Amino acid sequence: MNAGRIVMLICVYLLVHVYGHAQVDIQQIKSSSNYWYAEGQGATIDDASRDALSQIINQISVSVSSKTQEVDNSGQTADGVSYSSYTQEGSVKSFSFASLQNVHMMVLHPEPGARVFRWVEKNEVDKMFERRKNKILDFVETGKLAERDLQIDDALRNYYWALMLARSNRDAVYADFNGESVNCLVFLPIKIKSVLSHLKVKIEDCIERDNRYYLQGTFIYDGKAVSSLQLDYFDGQSFVGPLTVRDGVAELELLSLPVNEKVQVRYEYSFRKQGENLDTELRTIFSEMSAPVIENAFVEIPVKVNARKGTVKMAKKYEKEGFTSSMALEPSVAAVATETIQVKKRIEVEGVEDDASFQAAMKAVESAIKQCNPECAFAYFTSEGYKLFEQLLKYTGRITLVGSNQQYHFVRANGQVLGKDCKVKIRFSNGRSFMEKLTFRFDEKTKKIQSLALALTKKAEDDIFNAASTWPEVSRYTILQFMEDYQTAYLLQRIDYLDKIFSDDAIIITGTMLKTAPKAQVEGLPVDFGKNDIRYTRLNKKQFIEKLRTHFNEREYVHLTFEDNVTQVINAPSLPPATAFVIQIRQIYNSPVYSDQGYLTLVLDASKELPIIHVRMWQPDKSDMMSIEEFMSKFKF
Repeated sequence: MNAGRIVMLICVYLLVHVYGHAQVDIQQIKSSSNYWYAEGQGATIDDASRDALSQIINQISVSVSSKTQEVDNSGQTADGVSYSSYTQEGSVKSFSFASLQNVHMMVLHPEPGARVFRWVEKNEVDKMFERRKNKILDFVETGKLAERDLQIDDALRNYYWALMLARSNRDAVYADFNGESVNCLVFLPIKIKSVLSHLKVKIEDCIERDNRYYLQGTFIYDGKAVSSLQLDYFDGQSFVGPLTVRDGVAELELLSLPVNEKVQVRYEYSFRKQGENLDTELRTIFSEMSAPVIENAFVEIPVKVNARKGTVKMAKKYEKEGFTSSMALEPSVAAVATETIQVKKRIEVEGVEDDASFQAAMKAVESAIKQCNPECAFAYFTSEGYKLFEQLLKYTGRITLVGSNQQYHFVRANGQVLGKDCKVKIRFSNGRSFMEKLTFRFDEKTKKIQSLALALTKKAEDDIFNAASTWPEVSRYTILQFMEDYQTAYLLQRIDYLDKIFSDDAIIITGTMLKTAPKAQVEGLPVDFGKNDIRYTRLNKKQFIEKLRTHFNEREYVHLTFEDNVTQVINAPSLPPATAFVIQIRQIYNSPVYSDQGYLTLVLDASKELPIIHVRMWQPDKSDMMSIEEFMSKFKF
């Protein structure tokens, strides 16, 4: 018998043996009451697999909806909508292939004309809803923390996402608010309305320029300037945005004076696109369920218009206190208290008494920004500083000053003088706008601007200074300046700088939120952290820099915002003693094609003039973020 025939007979034997074994297993599964199962068909294995999964999902949905009707048919939401109709709608439609884990597959027939058998234990459904419950509670807790920190956009986003998941959960989920256990499905719409009802806005200034009207608004929550907030507004032709409010300040650019003496603002609360990017469950739920409308997110701000002078002022009644939604709210909404606002005492810094030279430089900077001509301020910059300023004005969106009167603060730090709080708005071609504060760094002797950067949010800066209150001043400013330069490098697309600040042997873990099934890796090494919705990849420095270069070439902008950080000194065997710092900081990433948020872990060597990154890791959630100790143990850093 020739070798080919022997091989063929062996293959036939194995096929028959395996298929026969499969048949036995299948019969056992079918005869058991512990499984959901289905046989799928299709032109390819993938098609057949999806067919089988779809059948299983339908089976589960029917069972869950029947159970829901039996258990929850008497409850009502605050709006009088039956609790059972909410949960039934959500439960039936909110399953996705990604929601279930440990779904097994057996190929019965290869392509073409593929057939597969798929099955899953019924207790996996209970596990799925338990995971959903925990995710709801995580969103609620994150929302509460954000509210305390005046990050109102984050608070609204997390509360709303928790609500969407609660509407799709089989069982009621209870969370603690101000010491009271409440049903999330019932309470969260009330809570979201309550948060919005505590937002106030004041129109502080109006500038007419080039037949447009620029309104500076101050946004306040429970008597304090918001840290962050996102909104759209009517510019006279259409609603534009989103506009991100920064440290309470935003600028609304109107094409015409407001009709009926009202400025229309719509606060963002659903963050649907972001949710669909970040979470497969949310993507399924948003696509299959109607999203509840929060009526008081729409606000009409009463103003006084002087058409002859081209001015817009706050209606006199609201000049002092500001204006909030005038919509009549249910007593249940009015009765909800805000989370206790956390305000940290700011560490005192050394100011500059004789600041006339620095003020003159900033006036020249203002003139250059107004004319979009960096040459107007050329004499006030060093060569390196001018390159950054030129890049900012000529190649980074549309930069405009906010307000008619800038108020600068000058402080001494690390042998420099910092000119702080230059308020600007950066607008890109897709309509996305960001409120920013620029920091200009002067050489104290020459009084010329050596560099500039996007300032961190007030909260992020306070976090660094308060965490480092026992450190030398030089360390505090080193970390602060480094983080400012890092986020600025993305906006200015400074590959040269980013290449310099990463160690040649840096450990770099990137993460991508998956919108589809993961594809084969084309770069780096896959890293398994047990996250189904995230593809982690370990890259070397060269791979990471090339990836950034591609992103910068393909995207008009990449905008980072840093806030909510923890900084500490660590012992790292490979770094000089007392010079190794770890920063865990929340990063909000925005580009025209992709947005996400998560937490960066950075390990820095601050012993050199330019701090060097030895570890960069991205993770999506603070609740289960890997500690630096765990990370160092895992990677032997």
